[in-house]
Amino acid sequence: DQLLKIMADRLRDCMRQGEIASRLGGDEFVVLMENLVNRPDEAAAQAMHHAGQILAVLRTQVSLGGSVHERTSSLGVALFGQVPESPAEPLRRVEMAMYRAKAEGRNRVCLFEPGMQVQVSARMDLDSQLREALRMRRFVLHYQSQVDEHGHVFGVEALVRWNDPVRGLVPPAEFIKFMEESSLIVTLGDWVIERACEQLARWASRPEFAHLSIAVNVSAMQFHQTGFVDQVIAALDRTG
Repeated sequence: DQLLKIMADRLRDCMRQGEIASRLGGDEFVVLMENLVNRPDEAAAQAMHHAGQILAVLRTQVSLGGSVHERTSSLGVALFGQVPESPAEPLRRVEMAMYRAKAEGRNRVCLFEPGMQVQVSARMDLDSQLREALRMRRFVLHYQSQVDEHGHVFGVEALVRWNDPVRGLVPPAEFIKFMEESSLIVTLGDWVIERACEQLARWASRPEFAHLSIAVNVSAMQFHQTGFVDQVIAALDRTG
């Protein structure tokens, strides 16, 4: 929280007349630049230059609790105003440019390009499909054996799969990263813990499986949720 406040102050100090800075949520901020030149190429150059100045300020070391901290920032830039559109559209474009900056190594500024629109549409489609999958409970757990040095199975690791009606079983590499970026991972993580607890309770009544333990991967976003420990305890209580 202290770091976010420091970054907000730095961002506010970077603002020029007619500009607005706002926090969208989490560690994401947005800057609205107005009164750029009317020619898109020159307006983009202006915006990129100012974004570079902002990045330089944000990259400066931060002192917290007597320690000096380094962190990375990724900035996306997108133009708007040439055609009527909802406020959400330019935000989607700038978000895609930001993700490109992250993918290129962070501490970068990336300008939205028309070719990214395909990626924006794909992300929107994936977001819609995953939200429906959560609502329709289209995820399943597979259990990978954990084996000791003698070859004996002592437990399993719960691995989630997306059971899509069109694509079939989709491996986590194709959706987990996106779910973490969109915060859907918290909902999925709660479901995984609940299902794993139910499975563990069923195995407890079978002598050949009663000795097994289940390991569940927890997203950092889920782990930092207020009341996470209480949620796990509640799942254990509900499932026995």
